[in-house]
Amino acid sequence: MKSSTFSRSLELAKLVAKVGLTELRSGNVKSRFDQAVLIANSLSGLKGAAMKAGQLLSLDLDNYFPPEAIEILSQLQNAAVSHPFAEIDAVLTKELSPQQKAKLKNMSLGPIGVASIAQVHKAKYDNQDVVLKVQYPGVADSIDSDLKILKTVAVSFCQLTGRKMNLDPLFQEFRTILNQEVDYIAEAGFQRLYKEHIEKLNATGPYRYRVPKIIDEMSTQHVLTMGLESGSSLRTWVSTKPNADQRQELACAVLDLYFHEFFQWGLVQTDPNWGNFLVDTKDSQLTLVLLDFGATRRYEPEFIKNYILLLNLAAEKKSAALKEHAIEFGLIDRRESPAAFKALEVMLSTAIKPFFTKISGATSFDFSDKNHAVDSQNAAKSLSDELVYSAPPYKLMFLHRKLAGVYSILKSLEVKLDISSYWQKMTDLSEGNL
Repeated sequence: MKSSTFSRSLELAKLVAKVGLTELRSGNVKSRFDQAVLIANSLSGLKGAAMKAGQLLSLDLDNYFPPEAIEILSQLQNAAVSHPFAEIDAVLTKELSPQQKAKLKNMSLGPIGVASIAQVHKAKYDNQDVVLKVQYPGVADSIDSDLKILKTVAVSFCQLTGRKMNLDPLFQEFRTILNQEVDYIAEAGFQRLYKEHIEKLNATGPYRYRVPKIIDEMSTQHVLTMGLESGSSLRTWVSTKPNADQRQELACAVLDLYFHEFFQWGLVQTDPNWGNFLVDTKDSQLTLVLLDFGATRRYEPEFIKNYILLLNLAAEKKSAALKEHAIEFGLIDRRESPAAFKALEVMLSTAIKPFFTKISGATSFDFSDKNHAVDSQNAAKSLSDELVYSAPPYKLMFLHRKLAGVYSILKSLEVKLDISSYWQKMTDLSEGNL
């Protein structure tokens, strides 16, 4: 990975020159596709903030960019490759004292996990199994320059679809979360706080969770050391075809956790990557192990109240009030057409349908229902097709990424759940001391 700010900026500048903004605006489909290939290949080579932001763009602007661009950008989700151990070892030498580094034994030369900004290695420390999350060199220094160039490309792609939206807040949100993700001291703080919440939840709730313990004396700005957790990856566990009771227990644990995260703690781990979960079934007790807190976001009580109000107005079909609140909440621009506001109402109504299945006569909602998934996708696309001035709502972007991840897990578990009680609990919270 090109680590210096100068070399990364030069590569991205070359990319923009190759893409050619004049040609971008021409709308030629063949050139669009070629440009998307060029962008994806360049981001994959650069890794770091450029690749991470490219992944976010492919997820959060999938209905805003030309389909050719999304098709290629989406490949970045699985494009991460490991760095040579010599580069990782150089980071450890820089971040840890000789005495600290000498205490690491049997460190794996190959990573057990690879991402766009770091990779994870196993080791022994003080007679315990640990993992070290080691950040690639130069990532933190590249964020501003990478995002500046990517923003230029993103604006050009939006112009291809006739949109006049302001992407400044969206990219500021990218900048905030990326700067947070490369700050392992901040991540360790979030992980400790989250662990405290989890331990209280385990003492009172029906489900079990674990968060790895941070090894403070072996953690720095760019190296995060923590205890090694046991368990199968979520994907592996699902592939073993667990029985209906096990699948339902895990589904309820995932759903219950999200409710506590957002509505009660205001502290949400917003990365929905399945690699951030392990399932431990030792001692015949299912435990959900939670990993990676770099993308943790705080949500203030006032924000949560406004979010609940938005959902309640959609449920009550109060169109005029919903429109005004959505504008004030930053969900949609006032200049949008009546068709756009109607599409927003339809999208919200579709999204909250699982909470009201009992009203329509069903006893539970089937999360494997393909019709609902299609309806949701169509409603989201219909809204984005109508939008001209409204960029993706940056305040909700990472929260809804997590929510989409929760839905994806429940869908894969093929469970049927009555979740109407969560709506009531949410309403009770908004009327109480939230």
